[in-house]
Amino acid sequence: MTTTAVEVQRRYLTINEHKADSDQLEFSFSSETPVTRYFGDEVLDHDRDAVDLSRLNGGAAPLLLNHDPDRVLGIVERAWIDEKRRGMARITWATNDLARQVRQDVEAGVMPNISVGYAVQQAEQEGDVMVVRKWQPIELSVVSIPADASIGVNRSLPTTTQQPMTSTYEPISALNPDEFGHAQRDFSVVRAIQASASGNWSQAGLEREVNQELEHRNGKRTQGFFVPDDCWGKRDYVKSTASAGGNLVATDLLAGNFVEALRDRLAVAELGATMLTGLVGDVSIPKRTGTATAYWFGADNADAVTESTGTIGTISMSPKTVGAYSKFSRLMELQSTPDIEQLIRADFVALLADAIDTAAINGSGSSSQPTGILQTSGIGSVAGGTNGLAPTLDHLLDLKKEVAVDNADVATCGFLTNSKVEAVLAKAKDSQSQYLLSPYGTELGRSQIAGRRLEVSNNVPSNLTKGSGTGLSALIYGNFSDLLIGMFGQLEILVDPYTDFAKGTVGVRALQSIDIAVRHAESFAAMQDAIA
Repeated sequence: MTTTAVEVQRRYLTINEHKADSDQLEFSFSSETPVTRYFGDEVLDHDRDAVDLSRLNGGAAPLLLNHDPDRVLGIVERAWIDEKRRGMARITWATNDLARQVRQDVEAGVMPNISVGYAVQQAEQEGDVMVVRKWQPIELSVVSIPADASIGVNRSLPTTTQQPMTSTYEPISALNPDEFGHAQRDFSVVRAIQASASGNWSQAGLEREVNQELEHRNGKRTQGFFVPDDCWGKRDYVKSTASAGGNLVATDLLAGNFVEALRDRLAVAELGATMLTGLVGDVSIPKRTGTATAYWFGADNADAVTESTGTIGTISMSPKTVGAYSKFSRLMELQSTPDIEQLIRADFVALLADAIDTAAINGSGSSSQPTGILQTSGIGSVAGGTNGLAPTLDHLLDLKKEVAVDNADVATCGFLTNSKVEAVLAKAKDSQSQYLLSPYGTELGRSQIAGRRLEVSNNVPSNLTKGSGTGLSALIYGNFSDLLIGMFGQLEILVDPYTDFAKGTVGVRALQSIDIAVRHAESFAAMQDAIA
């Protein structure tokens, strides 16, 4: 591995020094080094008859930035296969501002990596390797992270969102209509953390390529790596050899993708909160703030309906980033097995879900934090007493009434409180000393009151104050489908192998940008002075 790194560095220095004062740049863009795909290793045959260079030599092949056809950096002047069985190209830089900026970064060694987008025309399986016997380069791109590190040149097959090309190799197209989809599901968080901590991505080629694609789709780079949504689902392991998981059975790590995994951990989601996924920039969601008026008129048609109009408002959501920090002992020595993957992923989900749930319930609404239900202006209110009061079933019925009078009480509404209030309500008895909430029919956290669900989460605050009362708790009732949780971009993971180096501990920080909004304040009511 050390030899490969040295060769890459020498080549970059030679290219930069040789072409620094020219409008042209000459480099190698492909080799026969294996690159990991979802089906195993892939090798591009570099016999001169194997590579169709007609597109690159046609005078119109572009040099792009991260395979983006809207960001053209130059044009390919000539392409050929050299005596070392490498694909070589000479490009001329464009004169636009972006090209000049990227050229400076390339010549300074900041962005020294080149990627080739190509179409497979013929391939055959040789042992554990898929050898591509016929292939055609389509375009070249300057990229941030290489997949083929042996020459400092990345090669990756662009998805349909990047280049409208198709493969004529029947077995691959039949097995893999969406290569990126397969790659996401095979993504290993553990391998990516290990590679990020060591700086050596040679054993994490698939994770590197997936991250590069996510950088392209998100329109931004990361110092760590992005985690695809679909990797939180079922992870398949090859069963033929022990090192590939021969003695392991594929494990359902979490029920679905990252958003669904979070949903399973959120109390507000259990009650029906709406998850908005795939958000990129600030969003404005329309809502009706006033309705038109209906009029009656006589059967003789002498009257006319008076015109009236409703009013429309908007809900704004902008990304606010939540982070969770965890440490893993001797993570660099862990193997990427289903059990380890499940442990690491579940830990991230639990940490982030706890923070998001807390913000959804009682977020302060500061510039860095979303506004939660309890901090939303205009929600209904039920007061216990001057200094607080022990909650009763009457208080819960009053909460329901506060929502019902605004025509917001629907069958899917529910109650949400913490375990302290739950204990008080669970002990309430009638005049015959019978429990009002049966502790025998169902778990207390799944009880129903007036036909509505009662969920329990200790993210509901129990440190509120009123008058001289302290340590007071909250009780919420509402239509939680009107609670919007917006997910912006991908989960981003940054790795710190240095802080606790002496202990052999690796620090891992997970970041996710979200925002939370209440669509209609009238859909919620709260008691915030419950003594429990």
